[in-house]
Amino acid sequence: MTNKKPIYAAKYCSYIVFIIILFVLQTTPGFLTVMDVKPNFVIPAAVCIAMREGEFLGGLYGAFVGILCDLGGFNLFGLNAILLLIAGVACGLLTIYLLRPGLFNFLMLLAAVLLTRSLLDYLLNFLMWGYENVWMVLAYRILPGVAYSLVAAPLVYLFYERLYRFFQQKLEG
Repeated sequence: MTNKKPIYAAKYCSYIVFIIILFVLQTTPGFLTVMDVKPNFVIPAAVCIAMREGEFLGGLYGAFVGILCDLGGFNLFGLNAILLLIAGVACGLLTIYLLRPGLFNFLMLLAAVLLTRSLLDYLLNFLMWGYENVWMVLAYRILPGVAYSLVAAPLVYLFYERLYRFFQQKLEG
């Protein structure tokens, strides 16, 4: 068991490095921007980790990703951390007890997380303040952002799966 502790430490630290690299790519100005819409890379990474590592680590990495999203956004600080903590726990529990970890289930869970987060953000930052033509924010920014993130998410999933398999081989062998 003592041989596995450094492997686990390297595994969890590499997840943090993976998320930070994705955050840097996500916040780089002009990178993969299509019609002023950018994909979100860190939320798919949190859902991947929650699906493979379970509810506890899914919640921890979800909160970490939420803090990064709060730092990179202009909404209520802490909202994303709380939402993604809950989403990480829920995705981990759903994968343990109900779903198999796979690309289709990942995309369905990710769609639910992104839509919930985006619609709550829309409600709290735009709709409840009664601005004129607020539907345009939903139609031209939020929903295309969710769709673009879903299209880009399989790349994050495939890279994470390779990383996960690498460490599983080290732990088994």
